[in-house]
Amino acid sequence: MNLKTYSEAWLKAVNDKESSMMQDALSDEFVWSNDRFNWNTNKKETISWCLDTNFTAVDFSCYYENEEVIVGTHNVIEPGAPDSSVMFIAKIKDNKVVSHQHLREFDR
Repeated sequence: MNLKTYSEAWLKAVNDKESSMMQDALSDEFVWSNDRFNWNTNKKETISWCLDTNFTAVDFSCYYENEEVIVGTHNVIEPGAPDSSVMFIAKIKDNKVVSHQHLREFDR
């Protein structure tokens, strides 16, 4: 797993409403979390969110990656809201993403 593969999976799911790449990228134990808002979602809920959201994800970039982690950013376009930036840490095990933590900020 690397940023290119992982970001393409997110872009396909969120922007194109096609989830097969996300199905392949995420482990069955996957957890997506945001500590600021104290919420967690599993693989099924994450994919469902991707298919239902009206957000558009763009401009993924990588700060660091290896076989165990991807640290990066991307921008979010949300109708009726200011554009925002997301920083994320995705942990990898057996070439699948097992967790994704993020922080979304509007002031850039």
